[in-house]
Amino acid sequence: MIEHLTLGEFVVALSMGLAALCAFLWGATTGAFRGGESIKHQVLRAEGLTGEPEAGHERRES
Repeated sequence: MIEHLTLGEFVVALSMGLAALCAFLWGATTGAFRGGESIKHQVLRAEGLTGEPEAGHERRES
């Protein structure tokens, strides 16, 4: 009985792993992971956070 439960857990885990791999491959082939930086900057502009330091939080220039 325990062997059947263990086999079932293995099959479920394997299925979930394959589903995650398929989702990753689908996203990679459709270009879903491209342009992440531009989207980040677009959100910051929409929120009014342009990346300039606030008073008292100066950036160090190297």
